[in-house]
Order: sequence, then C-alpha cells, then structure tokens
Amino acid sequence: MAYTTSIGSWETFTGSLLLLAIYYLYWHRTTGAARRAIIKKYGCQPIRNTPELNSFPHNIIGLKILRQNIRAAKEHKFLETLHGRLLRNGNTSHHKILFTDIIQTIEVENIKTMLALNFKEWCLPTRRKQAIGPLLGDGIFNTDGAQWQHSRDLLRPNFARSQVGDMHIFECHVAQLIKAIPRDGSTVDLQELFFQMTMDTATEFLFGESTDCLTTGEKSPAHLRFADAYNSSLIECTYKLRSGLTHAWLRSKKFNRDVQEVHAFVDGFVQKGLEYRKILDLEKEDPRADDRYVFLYELAKRTTDPVQIRSELLNIFLAGRDTTASLLANVFFLLARRPDVWSKLRTEIHTLGGQKPKFQQIKDLNYLKMVLNERYALFSEQTVLIPDLLV
Repeated sequence: MAYTTSIGSWETFTGSLLLLAIYYLYWHRTTGAARRAIIKKYGCQPIRNTPELNSFPHNIIGLKILRQNIRAAKEHKFLETLHGRLLRNGNTSHHKILFTDIIQTIEVENIKTMLALNFKEWCLPTRRKQAIGPLLGDGIFNTDGAQWQHSRDLLRPNFARSQVGDMHIFECHVAQLIKAIPRDGSTVDLQELFFQMTMDTATEFLFGESTDCLTTGEKSPAHLRFADAYNSSLIECTYKLRSGLTHAWLRSKKFNRDVQEVHAFVDGFVQKGLEYRKILDLEKEDPRADDRYVFLYELAKRTTDPVQIRSELLNIFLAGRDTTASLLANVFFLLARRPDVWSKLRTEIHTLGGQKPKFQQIKDLNYLKMVLNERYALFSEQTVLIPDLLV
C-alpha cells in the first residue's frame, strides 16, 4: 500500500511539472512573443530590480507589498507610501502582489505613451473591471475599445457648454455648504462637507432630484440609504482594487446589499427617464413643466437600455461626486498652507464684484485655473489606475 501511494504521488508530481512546462511553452510562444516584439519595436530597457521590491520570496509571492499597501490605506497614507516607494526604487519599478506582476511608473514619457500616443494599444486592468464592475457596471470609466467608444459617443452630446454651463444648479448647494461651516472658529472637516455637497449637486444634475445631504431639515430615508450604501460599496471596491488576486474572496454580503440598494435607487430614476422618453416619442414635445437640464432625460433620448442608462449614470456620478469633492478638499488643504496663493486668489475672485458668476466668467479666472491645474499635478485621481498592455 505504501509503495502504491508513493507511485501515485510521484505521478501527480510529474504530471504537475509537465503541465507547468506546457503552460510556459504556450506563454513563451504567445504572450511572451508579443511582449518581445514590443520591447524590440520601442527599444524598451529592462526594469531595474531592487532588494526592497524583488528579494526572495517577495519576488514570487508578493505578500510584503500587499501588507504595506493595506497598512498604508488604513493609515490614510496610501499615496505617500506609493510615492516614497518610487523615490527609493526609481521612476519605474516592478513588484508582485499575490503572484501578480505590477509595474508602477511616474516617468512622463511612459504615461504619455499609455494615455495619449499609443492609447489604443492599452486597456484597463482586468482587476479594476472586476473590482468596480459590480457597482458601476459597464460604463465609460470601466470599458475599453468599441464599448468605450460607444459610451463616449452616447455621453459626449450631453456635455455641450450650453447644457453644463447653467450655474443655478450649484448655487443653492454652495449656499448650504457655506451655511454648514461653523462661524465660531471651531475646527471643521471640510472634506466631509465637500463630499456631501457634491453628492447633492451630482444627484440633482444627473437625476433631477438632490439627496439634500447638507440640508438641516428632515431628509428622505431613501436618499440617506443611497448615500450610505454608495459610500460603503465604493470603499469596498477600493479595497478589492488594491488586493490583487484576493478580490474574488472579498465580496461580502454587506457589499452585495449595498450594491443592490444603489442600483434600486438609480433604477427608480431610470424608469422615470424611460417614461419621459415614451411620452416624448408619442407627443413629439417635451412633457416636462420646466426647461431645467437633467442629464438622465438627455441620456434617455439616446438609448432605452435601462442597464446601460444606469451604468452610465453611475460612472458619471463617480466623476461628478468623488472627483470633484477630492479636488475641492485638496485645493483647500493646500491653500491653508499657502497664504500667498490664497491672497492672490481672493484678489482675482473680488473682480466679480460679489455677483453670482456665470460660466464664462469662471473660465476667464486665469489664476483660479492655474491653482486647479497645480492641484492636478500634485494629487491626481489616476494615481493607481494605470492600464494593461493589450498582448
């Protein structure tokens, strides 16, 4: 019996080695050959290995970097950790996270090649699609190729200046933001207020109905559930995105419930949009009582696919809410440390004479534009969303 077991184990071991050898030969002749051709075409140099990132066994398994990233995220030092790692190991570095190869770069020419010069040769990482797909669906920020182009063609007409240039939609929410800031000199978390304000502005712009997170009166329970579920599920998506191959194990029951809550909330508005489209097709005139621009209704004029409408709304919501709130928080974080910039900015804003600004007036504030552009250079939302090569 012992002899039989030994033979069986040896056959299993030999079979495993044979399968690995076959896989390596297949990879060498397909993906490996395509990568070697690209290396030759562009004259790519090998990435420099460093003891910090590429010592055994971390160069095979990759638990070290994963632990560092998880700890940094919990301490709210994720960007600082990434930046320090690149400073120590060069502008372009290579490491593994749970057997997955990761290449990070801050080299300008590399980024220009990926996002501009050879944009069509790159795609979004599979783990990004798998991490945020359950929440956002297949929208413009989570697709590639023809599907991305279709989303772009669908959404682009909705961003004409005449449509997004109406400042009235933001006026009342900015007033609520200012009202929520204490007047007694006490410390206030502006970032939290910015995320509440952009939740309100984004929902009103996209759905035609604000969540009113900043209002002091009675709030709609459905709006509160949506805001909480969206925040919670987006944080979970971020953890999944950073976790490499373990993302498949991280979908908790709470995450599933939160996603269902978000989708149910948005689907209610999608149905309103589809009803609007149905009436518009029958009566050949706009059934709405006012001419206020609502992104949902404009989108419903171009497609009647409820899942696509929901996905595109949630993708644009991500930009309108999270990206804008991050921008505002970063700018005020920097202004608090640069009184000279704050003074120049106030001087330029005073040229408006205390009047409510129009869209073109804001575009003409050149120093404001420079402040915002400098923030983008320092704190980009695209820090860890680098694409994969199509090979």
